Amino acid sequence: MSYETAAHQGLLRADGEPMRPSVEVVSHALPGRVGLARPAWGFHGRHLLGVVVLAGLYYAAAKLGFELEFAGPVAAIVWLPAGVAISFLSLGGLRFWPGVLVGDLLANDYSTLPVGSALGQTFGNMLEVLVAALLIRRLIARGSPLDSLGGLRRLLAAIVAATAISATIGPLSLLAGNVITTSELPEVARTWWLGDAAGALVVIPLALAWYQPPPRGWARGRALEAVAMLAAVAGMSEIAFRSDSPLAYLVFPALGWAALRFARRGATLAIAVAVGFAVWNTTHYHGPFVFDSITRSVLTTQLYIAVAALSTLSLAALVVERKRSAEQLVASRARLVTAADTERRRLEHNLHDGAQQRLSALAMRLGIAADRARDAHEPGAPLLDEAGEEVILAIDELRELAHGIHPAVLTQSGLATAITKVAARSTVPITVELPSARFDDTSEATAYYLFVEALTNAQKHAHASSMHVRAVTTPGTLHLELVDDGVGGAAENAGSGLKGLRDRVEAVGGTFEIDSPNGHGTRITAAIPALTSRDHRDGG
Repeated sequence: MSYETAAHQGLLRADGEPMRPSVEVVSHALPGRVGLARPAWGFHGRHLLGVVVLAGLYYAAAKLGFELEFAGPVAAIVWLPAGVAISFLSLGGLRFWPGVLVGDLLANDYSTLPVGSALGQTFGNMLEVLVAALLIRRLIARGSPLDSLGGLRRLLAAIVAATAISATIGPLSLLAGNVITTSELPEVARTWWLGDAAGALVVIPLALAWYQPPPRGWARGRALEAVAMLAAVAGMSEIAFRSDSPLAYLVFPALGWAALRFARRGATLAIAVAVGFAVWNTTHYHGPFVFDSITRSVLTTQLYIAVAALSTLSLAALVVERKRSAEQLVASRARLVTAADTERRRLEHNLHDGAQQRLSALAMRLGIAADRARDAHEPGAPLLDEAGEEVILAIDELRELAHGIHPAVLTQSGLATAITKVAARSTVPITVELPSARFDDTSEATAYYLFVEALTNAQKHAHASSMHVRAVTTPGTLHLELVDDGVGGAAENAGSGLKGLRDRVEAVGGTFEIDSPNGHGTRITAAIPALTSRDHRDGG
């Protein structure tokens, strides 16, 4: 297709210059909380610097776009100015809008484009950016729109609506200036709209994901995996777009890898790499999207960008939603365990201060009555003695029950002391290796009942002759190991004590494992999330 034909399709002017400015990706986070920018509209200080920087980047990126020719500028495929300007204003504040205006006006070529058409394009571009930025700032105020499918859907709606404004006003301004004909208007508007939307889909999520530095330790231990993931995206993209075979979507497994393992940050980086390879190779006539028709090449590449970006971002949002749901479930189960432990302590307190004291007083009175009956040689003295003994037995049973509900020593002295005292009374010899540190109530109670249940199984069912209890701590976790030399064969049947232990440990976010081969004893290991007493006081 000749340059003249491309120009009449709205992709080029006759002299090879683009009809509207292009812009490169900008990632510039300005101080202040997102969505709470100060209403400082004056040109002073930091505001003036931001306007100048945005205008300079806009203009420089537009000129860079002119150097990438595809019988027409690269912006015909992916229109980066839309995403760059929207991202800048969304994150930095709407007060920097003059930078977009200045950059757009400077990038226009008034020698080949009627002034009225150029100003119409600029007006459409400005309206597009302001509407999208305003909508996205509302979304950001409620959290990152990339962290849920609902937020991503609203972000896409904002992009589609805003880019449709520029794709309507811009082509109409060209039509009014006799740059295109009425028959070419629908095709030019479609190319314009998809180009703006594709640019926004690449740049805006990247800016939203990376405008703040990642949390400490975000990719610690996975740096090599991150490098391998990006290398896979680049390598598969290069293979796909250096071949005329239909291999364009070969990169999708690597994009899925990025979304699943690195969520929105990895997904947006991977999308940028994949799109970069697609645009570069297509504009240099390599790959499956190069056809005799420029319009077809542009359209297929734009659709590829849209599918790659939306599918990857959707998968990343699902990963974040699933993780959030899992964390909420763990927190809910942990609250239930904490509530149960609180209720145990309340019952223990009530039994000790209520029923046990009253029964103790009754036992004393029965004893006094029996003594008086014996002194008076009355026949009821033996019955009173028997009643007193029954009451004492009831007191002992209540005391044992209260101890099982929540042993006072666990609250008073901590896990190590509580386990040591139980081990001292055990009929099975127990060796104990425990740290002396105190932990939060939930983790101590979980570890204690895990030990008590394991000891009960070793005594009653495993017929063990010895047992070993060992605990070590790592930051944020208490690792407990319980080993006996019994008959083994322990199973986690529904309703069994072991099944209940697994549920309890996993309810607080821990892990539980049991190894009990027949004839070779039982080994129980658990990793329980735990805060030391100091971390717990400090809010850990």
